[in-house]
Amino acid sequence: MSLISTAAGSPLHVHAEGLRGTGKTTVMRWARTIAPEITRIKGCLFQCDPDNPHCPTHADKTRGSGTGEGSFPERETVPMPFIEIGHGAKLGTILGSIDLARLTDPEKPQAALLPGSIPMANRGIIFIDEINRLAETAPEITDVLLSVMGTKPGRVKIEEVGLPPCEIEVSSSVWAASNPDEDPGPLEEIRKQLADRFDLVIPVQRPSSPEVVEKLLLGKHEKAEAQAPLHGDFLEKARRLKSVKVPDHILRYMAQLYVQRNVESLRAIEALEQCSRVLAAIRGKTQVSFDEVATVLPLVLRHRVEPLVLSEILKDLELRKAAAVQPRPSQDDTQQGRTPGEPTGSPGKPSALQPSPDNPARSQSEPRDTAPRASPCTSEPQNREDPPGVTRGATSESCRLPQMNRRPTLLDKVLARYRGFLGKGSPSPSPTSRRCREENHTTPGEKDMPDPARTKPVSPPDPARRIAYFSWEEIILPPEWRDSPR
Repeated sequence: MSLISTAAGSPLHVHAEGLRGTGKTTVMRWARTIAPEITRIKGCLFQCDPDNPHCPTHADKTRGSGTGEGSFPERETVPMPFIEIGHGAKLGTILGSIDLARLTDPEKPQAALLPGSIPMANRGIIFIDEINRLAETAPEITDVLLSVMGTKPGRVKIEEVGLPPCEIEVSSSVWAASNPDEDPGPLEEIRKQLADRFDLVIPVQRPSSPEVVEKLLLGKHEKAEAQAPLHGDFLEKARRLKSVKVPDHILRYMAQLYVQRNVESLRAIEALEQCSRVLAAIRGKTQVSFDEVATVLPLVLRHRVEPLVLSEILKDLELRKAAAVQPRPSQDDTQQGRTPGEPTGSPGKPSALQPSPDNPARSQSEPRDTAPRASPCTSEPQNREDPPGVTRGATSESCRLPQMNRRPTLLDKVLARYRGFLGKGSPSPSPTSRRCREENHTTPGEKDMPDPARTKPVSPPDPARRIAYFSWEEIILPPEWRDSPR
């Protein structure tokens, strides 16, 4: 994703965290072999784009200006820059300093600036291993990284005594690797500003399958295949990225996520939008969906919010994904005039289980009781047959209620437990209600419930107490759900 985004002109900063020996550094160094090529002005040390030059030498040269040969700069194709900043790097080597070769030229000595490794990595990758150690031991280099990663594109300023300051635009993606379990600790605890500037934080774990380890061992003795087709694929996806759009309802969701979840940095939402677009371009889409958002969201917010908040966000996002899936109309629905997704038995009327426009995730929450509500009815026998899976029971002498075969709820368990206490002093049941109760237990495989009229009254095990003395656990939870005291 970062290579495609960098090739498209939008840096994407990545931080890999994991234990030592999990291959973080190896994978990132290997990625330079599959990086696409870039086109620059021939011989430009700042990797100037011929269509948009930015360095002091070529910034004033545009197409069609002037009359000489230099009016149209020559182009060349070079590999994408990939530089690595070590812990022993000096500020002058990564930013820039006086060009001693031009200064000591015997024929034409001239004072000029020599760009450092960061300005020369424009439109490329900057890799830093053990960035948590670098943030603690080299704060001046960390400040330079903050300037490079602060905006997209970033900017660096080269200053030397006796020369005018030079401010250069740098559009580079920063890759970093670290081990949070070793000294000095996680990056977000050492330099929180630097940790927030990484768009993605990828957890790297040790292989858990022997087959994966076997492939890694076999791959060490195999020759690398040609990467030319892969280079072209990266460039094609980078061109496709510019046409990927984000729908309004997803942008609205991102804005609500930032406000309602109290995300500290606006960079999180910008990274979420950018990564979703890149993933959609990789999948060949022209529009971002909640699938792409759900895939990149854990990597974007992993270092920005608490784990509990992140789990709640992911649950809400899964409900929104499920609500966005609309069922296709069947032949029966078309013949009966029902709309797609409308439940059977309520043609033309919206159901409570359907997502509403204001809250599409409302109907996708935890499963609810779908049994129909009880309605008053007479005790006269009905001639129509019951639908399959429906049994009829009676709650009073003159009512027959349809009951669906469903899993008992907490209220059902509580009522079943104490239903035996209701038989004492109750009037003798009528033949109609007795027949209703007998029909209620005719469903095969259904667990028989005790009949209050046939259950002997028993005394409660504990003496009566005031309700104010009861704890909330005793009122809400059944006895078998309570924690046993130890």
